[in-house]
Amino acid sequence: MKLLINLCAHDGIISHYAGVGTIVKRYITVLEKILKKNNIEYKMNLYTPKYNVDTFGFSDETLKMHEKFPVFQIENGTLGKITYGTPDIWETLSLNTSKEINKINIDEYDYVITIANDTPFAGMLKFLNNDKKHIKIWIPHSTGKIHLVDSSIKNSQLILDERIRWEKDAVDYINSSKDCYLGVTSKYIGKHLIDEYGLLPKKAVDIINGEILDYKTNYTFDDITIDYFNKIKDYDNIILSFGRAEKYKNLDATMKIGKKLKIKSVVIAQGYFKGQPLINELKDMAKEYDSMLFVDVPFYLAQYIVKNYNKNMILLIPSQKEIFGLIINEIRKMNKDNVLIVANDIGGMHEQITSGVDGVLVNLANIDFACKEIKKYFTTEKMKELNKNAQIRLKKDYDLEKNCESCILKILKKENF
Repeated sequence: MKLLINLCAHDGIISHYAGVGTIVKRYITVLEKILKKNNIEYKMNLYTPKYNVDTFGFSDETLKMHEKFPVFQIENGTLGKITYGTPDIWETLSLNTSKEINKINIDEYDYVITIANDTPFAGMLKFLNNDKKHIKIWIPHSTGKIHLVDSSIKNSQLILDERIRWEKDAVDYINSSKDCYLGVTSKYIGKHLIDEYGLLPKKAVDIINGEILDYKTNYTFDDITIDYFNKIKDYDNIILSFGRAEKYKNLDATMKIGKKLKIKSVVIAQGYFKGQPLINELKDMAKEYDSMLFVDVPFYLAQYIVKNYNKNMILLIPSQKEIFGLIINEIRKMNKDNVLIVANDIGGMHEQITSGVDGVLVNLANIDFACKEIKKYFTTEKMKELNKNAQIRLKKDYDLEKNCESCILKILKKENF
């Protein structure tokens, strides 16, 4: 079999600034492994918005990682200044990317699979030429109906209806078209898309997020990362949270719990622009709750802290809306008996954590109750037990290579799923 894969993503090809970029990098790695293992002759093209070297998120390291593949930087109407953007930008990007893909002579291949990652590429499938050999997949990593706001976009509330319509149109096209599918990255988002967007269950194909278990993750740690770590390494215990500067990330809850438990809280926030009001609010809260707040730090600082901190610590995911927490399995893969993974009892967290078995779920609407529950498990003995179970869960449910292989082989066999 001769196969062409066109993989499209706004992050993870020549940039890395979000969880989408992390999972896209993993897709590229595991797709290569899967196709070689199954003796499938293949070519892989990578498509991403045009990036200037000074554009937010541009990563020379990521670009070099993928230089063996043909990489197409597609103009989205902003001359490389904006790479995510708004529905008008997404439509330009989707149309221009489809024009590039439509130039390919698919007669040279037995199958072509085009994978469109996340919201900016949602509308691309309808612009692609139809051919029975061309299989098209859209993988949404979030939706407008879940998050309701995106602080990276100016006036995001005003364009929310446009975003949801853009996503709904993509789902409707998939429902009505042959050889078009929607990649479901978790059970939670799968149910959400069926219930809230009208996705037909037969059009959903599982490609559950996870880790590449036999792959040593190479985090980039520079002197700046180490300097930040040195500021917190001597605390007896810490509670760590990190995320983008969005209200729903609920980072202030970590500060409140830290003060209540008398444990130093370390909060890492990624801002969107200088003077962002929420960052200023978090700075005031850090003073009030005697917390350490780090803003706009090296991408892998949190992972460095978990990897190198040798006393007991709590890793808290306080988000009020979460589809799938990549960090849960990243930390599980590190196999650290001294780390207690705790998450807010919401959304996709139910799916990843069985509370009291392989992690802890707490209701952060009630800080006092949450602290009591955390204290129950924040002991050396309990943490070892939970981590042992977490290792079993990681291998059973979150082996990304196994999950992707199942998805790709089903699609190539055109099985009913």
